[in-house]
Amino acid sequence: MKIRNIFAVIAAWTLCGAVLSGCGAQKNDALTIVTTVYTTYDFAKQLTAAYEQPVEVKLLLTPGGESHSYEPTPNDVAAIQSCDLFVYIGGTSEQWAEKLIETSRKDKENLRMFDCVTLLDEETVEGMEPEDAHEHDHAEAETDEHIWTAPLNADQMLTAMQTRFNEIAPKEQAHCDAAYEQIHASLLALDQRAKEIRDHAQKDTLIFADRFPFRYLTSAYGWKYYAAFSGCSSDSDASPATLSFLITKVKNENIKTVFYLENSTRKIADAICDATGAKAELLQSCNNVSRMDFDAGMHYQQLMTENLDAIEEALN
Repeated sequence: MKIRNIFAVIAAWTLCGAVLSGCGAQKNDALTIVTTVYTTYDFAKQLTAAYEQPVEVKLLLTPGGESHSYEPTPNDVAAIQSCDLFVYIGGTSEQWAEKLIETSRKDKENLRMFDCVTLLDEETVEGMEPEDAHEHDHAEAETDEHIWTAPLNADQMLTAMQTRFNEIAPKEQAHCDAAYEQIHASLLALDQRAKEIRDHAQKDTLIFADRFPFRYLTSAYGWKYYAAFSGCSSDSDASPATLSFLITKVKNENIKTVFYLENSTRKIADAICDATGAKAELLQSCNNVSRMDFDAGMHYQQLMTENLDAIEEALN
């Protein structure tokens, strides 16, 4: 990520925002919420669906776009600076968000999801491509940012959002609380489903022929995994050694399914399937979604249900 370029944009638009506010820029009556990933965007939409007050929820990621190469545009920065609530995750890939808050949102409503859950470091397992030290700003172990992939983590995030939404829009609390109870129940049901899959599965190992953003999910339910890359890697081509390792693992453990992510080229998955006879299945990270799923209003609960269906089949 080009951090210097991002900070230059932030600095320029912080100054521009100050000029606009000095000129008496007007704000409409809608409650405005800006989010950085699809899961929090979806929760915000669900929690506010029955509000009487107009609500505008903005997802910074372009549906179908590559989330790990995202850089805020000047329009994004302006939207964040003017919104009623900014919901972000935290971590290395959102350093720009911390900087923006420091420069222009210290006295405004911000919600950092990292503060809501127990964090885990990214993990490099046997066979995984090693991290390029030049790919990040530092070579230390990084916190895995995909905290929402475990349903109970998602539930903690939802609870934090409900609390903050009721603080900024107290007149809508009844609507928010009613929506929360429904979503909360569905997330607990996802957790129970995952436990049942774990308890009745014939296998306990998952193969990811792609990046691996599911550290929290696999850790929550005790599933072993092997993957081509870590969760936030920008790589898409595996080395012959990594490809050979994954092919051997699939053959030796008689694994019938390998997973790839949304927006994947599927090159690694297809190569493993060609060599082993396994089939490739999509697992949604819920970091971003396709344009089709976005337009259809797919909920996190639906995407995770599909994920658990695919995992259940893979483990049996």
